[in-house]
Amino acid sequence: MLSKRKIWLNGSFVPWSKATVHLMSHSFTRGSAIFEVMSVHPTPRGPAVFRLDDHLGRLQNSAKLIDMPLPLSLRALHNAALATVAENRLDRGIVKLICYYGGVEFEVIPNQKTVSVAVVAANPARDLGTAYYAGRAPARAAVSRWRKYHPQTVPIHCKAAGNYLSPMLAKQEVRERGFDIPIMLDTQGFIAEGATESLFLVKNRRIQTAPLSLVLPGITRRSVIEVARRLGYTVLEKKMPRAELFRADEAFYTSTSQKVWPIASIEKKKLPAPGPVTAQLLEAFQKITAGQDPRFRKWLAVVKR
Repeated sequence: MLSKRKIWLNGSFVPWSKATVHLMSHSFTRGSAIFEVMSVHPTPRGPAVFRLDDHLGRLQNSAKLIDMPLPLSLRALHNAALATVAENRLDRGIVKLICYYGGVEFEVIPNQKTVSVAVVAANPARDLGTAYYAGRAPARAAVSRWRKYHPQTVPIHCKAAGNYLSPMLAKQEVRERGFDIPIMLDTQGFIAEGATESLFLVKNRRIQTAPLSLVLPGITRRSVIEVARRLGYTVLEKKMPRAELFRADEAFYTSTSQKVWPIASIEKKKLPAPGPVTAQLLEAFQKITAGQDPRFRKWLAVVKR
């Protein structure tokens, strides 16, 4: 249960109920917190965090994009993440690392540049009863009326809390229409991504996804591209019009929680879920995250207890 979890907060472990922030803190009222969510998997060598250092590199970039001074080195953040998994005796689940301005602010910019760091480790399936890992049914997707932010309005490569308002609205909208997950277009009408997922289409066994100029640089997205190319597939990163969604032979999302998530339908279009390409990638990632593929063991940061 969450009440028994401990949170790493600015260098010390505190009980779940004690990890609080003032209602008038800048990051709460203005959405300026940056964060990373990483997956934890059981392996023969012990619990392991998937691509921890790559996530921390993206966190560092997020901080630069909004001029937030990180108070700790990447090595210190790495150690904090692993220590939090160990402290909570987690063998499967997630680690969420949050950097935020905790001081009380009324201005739109933070006058107090003190940054706090929190690390949370939990198993959503056990702690919340949510279908967070493998076993979730294939996705039913629909194109949302809400669009991705234009890159000249906010830094879309920054994983900041405020950037998730439009994905939240998009997911609410398609849920109200009877679907699971949105497909968001950019402001010019090109295919972008899901709410918190990268989107891939397969046509004639060629894999396509939106370019990084339109989407967040997903860690799982990057991993899938590398694995797919090792398996001999052509992967194209290109702008795709909306019509490409309805010409695809297969489609899948990628994310921290699901890794490879087959899409069963895009609005009225039915798809194999998984199709043959998606199934091969799904199998590959099951082996990688279980520590069974020695070529990718460098992607797993093992927790020492």
